[in-house]
Amino acid sequence: MVHPELADELDLILLLLRRHVARHGHRMVQASGRLDNLFVSMDEARHLLGVQGRVLREPSWKTPGWPDLASLEEELAQRRAARRPPEAAATPPGPWSLLRQRFGLDERQSRLLLAAVAPLLSVDCARLYTFAWADFTQKQPSVSFLAELVADDAAQVQPLVHELRDHRPLVRHQLVLTTDHPSWGAETPLIHRLVRVPDLVVAFLTGQLDSLSGQAVTPHPELLIPPRLRADLAAGLRQALADAGGRPRLLLVGPAGSGRRSLLETLLAEHPGTGLVTADLARLARDEGTFGRRLAEVCLQAALGRSLLLLDGDGLFDDPERLERLRPLLEAVLLDHRGPLALTTGHPVPRLHALLGSPLEICLPSLTTPQQREIWSRTLLPVAGAASGELAAGLASRFSLTPGQIHAAVADAHGRALLARRDEVAPRLTLTELTRAVRDRQVHALAAAAEPFVTTLTWADVVLPPSVLAAIREIEVHARLRERVFDEWGFRRKISYGRGLSCLFTGPPGTGKTMMAGILAQSIGLELYRVDLSQVASKWVGETEKNLRRVFDEAERAQVILLFDEADSLFSSRTEVKSATDRFANMEVNYLLQRMEQYDGTTILTTNFEASIDPAFKRRIRFKVAFPMPDAGERERLWRSMFPPEAQVEPGIAFDELAREFEMSGGLIKNAVLRAAFYAVDQGRPIGQDDLWDAALAERQEMGMLVRDAR
Repeated sequence: MVHPELADELDLILLLLRRHVARHGHRMVQASGRLDNLFVSMDEARHLLGVQGRVLREPSWKTPGWPDLASLEEELAQRRAARRPPEAAATPPGPWSLLRQRFGLDERQSRLLLAAVAPLLSVDCARLYTFAWADFTQKQPSVSFLAELVADDAAQVQPLVHELRDHRPLVRHQLVLTTDHPSWGAETPLIHRLVRVPDLVVAFLTGQLDSLSGQAVTPHPELLIPPRLRADLAAGLRQALADAGGRPRLLLVGPAGSGRRSLLETLLAEHPGTGLVTADLARLARDEGTFGRRLAEVCLQAALGRSLLLLDGDGLFDDPERLERLRPLLEAVLLDHRGPLALTTGHPVPRLHALLGSPLEICLPSLTTPQQREIWSRTLLPVAGAASGELAAGLASRFSLTPGQIHAAVADAHGRALLARRDEVAPRLTLTELTRAVRDRQVHALAAAAEPFVTTLTWADVVLPPSVLAAIREIEVHARLRERVFDEWGFRRKISYGRGLSCLFTGPPGTGKTMMAGILAQSIGLELYRVDLSQVASKWVGETEKNLRRVFDEAERAQVILLFDEADSLFSSRTEVKSATDRFANMEVNYLLQRMEQYDGTTILTTNFEASIDPAFKRRIRFKVAFPMPDAGERERLWRSMFPPEAQVEPGIAFDELAREFEMSGGLIKNAVLRAAFYAVDQGRPIGQDDLWDAALAERQEMGMLVRDAR
């Protein structure tokens, strides 16, 4: 069922069809001069055209009932004179008038579009089109047929053909599509190209507005957005919705999950009747060959449904090379889009301003720790009750997340708890479960250049001098409270860069540097990733810098602690430039200096050769901890602490004697105890003094140290 306004327009198409038959009937005549064996018989055609019973002038081939051109021209003139312009109509405009208004179509463009869509709206028109071009196998009109159908004289045909070129509004807005004719193949001449009207346009004209109005919007009152920022976006949105061209364009900058879409939906809810159409540019660009067409389809859907078009540009704008390739298509489609448009990006992209034509840019700031704690508390309250405050404090101090990530983590943890505890009506969430949910949703690619490092040791296993322990405890305090100092106490404004927590652990091998990095990460509640230097260092110029940039970027995204073991291989001192090799090596070190300055996370470097570390690195490192060789008392404690409760050990082991006799690091003592355990198990007895003594001698000998042959 079509709107009455459109039904009148279709009656006009029937008149145009009769005029076309009167003009171009010679194309339908066979060699014999007869019109039989057609898909639509002449009697049927006369009936559908409403000429049955009329006395019409016959053409030169004397076919009865042929339309009279002069009479049809007169009737068309009378019909057009009697038509009232849409703005003069007493009733609200129908879909046809709305379509013309939204896309600014003039009379010539409107005639072409109506002629192209008519066979999709009326079975009668479809059958008559087949008769008019005398080919029942053809299902779509051609460019030349439509131009001749609506042209009042021969001089109008070429301008009408021109309206179906790619850069003209009908094709540019995807209101009609032109395709090659099968008989002509690729590069079909324009006049022979076939014309199709997209299903979206047909659905709009037949009154299916609900399916095109976009998604319903839901306000999000819990958003923590600065009032000035909210007011600026609200004003820009009002202006874009009121402007026929949807100006200004809105550019929302912030990480995924920062509330860009939620804020837009909240403000859009204040404008009833306006929907939201969303699309992911990276997904549309998977096939670059169809990107322009698919983007134009999305724009058409939004324009027809009078919806705001929200394009997610995060994935595409992270790939500068692909963005540059697709920029002409983006510019051609987006600048011409008739309707409000918003674009999201994870970081500022200057070229977007030219692409969108001076957009209104709104930057969503990162949440402070108190704001994150408040969102955690609000989100946890329905599922954690009284424990939500304590959980929120612990999670906000560990992670720096967006609102979207917080909501998703709570939903995941709660769903997992419901599955695991079906007998409980309201399962209790724990900090461990919520931490796991956060980590499960973190998307990063660190595995390509680093590996997780996990230790089963705890603070109880640590044997270090008090001064070293105090330094490490200070690092832990700094890691736990840094957000409070920077955000709540305002030091973030004073320290614009270099806020990261960087540590340098130096000392002989086996003194516990890597072990303490693992215990520290465990205590802070963050994962530790040890960088695989073989995957980072490259002999090719510039590759090492690229790999390092990728490591730091992914670490920031994953919010983990980076461990550079044996860091002197990457962070070595710069040298005097005597060759190209020296110059490129210094470039790598210079890049590392800059990247360390920018990095806002936690980094731990360990080295056995402190003197080889570049002095500039030392200046930028917040904490420097020297791990000394243990003294006799510490060695005795280390020997005693190495035995698990399940191990079988002879009573009366003289640990003090082992400590005095063997000046060994904690790593060597651990190896000696493990070696002694294998000695004992092989002999079928508990670990004894002799086993430990022999194992210690073997470890020292393997390390190239002087040893005595016997006790």
